[in-house]
Amino acid sequence: MTFEQKIQQLKTKMFDVISIKEITFLKDLDTRISINKNGKFYYHKFLETNSSNIWRFLLFRLDKIKIYTIIPFISANNKTDEPYIILSQQFLISAKSDPILISKYINNKISDTINLYNIHNLNDFNIIFKFKQVEISFEEFNKFV
Repeated sequence: MTFEQKIQQLKTKMFDVISIKEITFLKDLDTRISINKNGKFYYHKFLETNSSNIWRFLLFRLDKIKIYTIIPFISANNKTDEPYIILSQQFLISAKSDPILISKYINNKISDTINLYNIHNLNDFNIIFKFKQVEISFEEFNKFV
């Protein structure tokens, strides 16, 4: 197997591990993996977060060979130029990610935020996901320092 074939095999296997058994955080990727985060963020407002069916639907709509980064946050007024509360560090998802795992993780973060900031009525807030596609590439040579 050539080096290029091994790299392609690694890229393919990444889809089988990104947010499948545990949430895959962007910051935790190996330093030999290069991330291109250029591009525009898109926003999705969630009306309900308790259902993994919503995540299942959203993951199904993703491109099957792309990886996305997500930043979940709570906003009082849907305006990104005004203060909001970030629920989590950036994490990665793909079309193969586990919707139940993601739903549980987000719900735990929402619960922690409600308790931490003493929020009495979550209905006064909007849960929004900021997301975009990322390009992942592997270092194709070893760097000697």
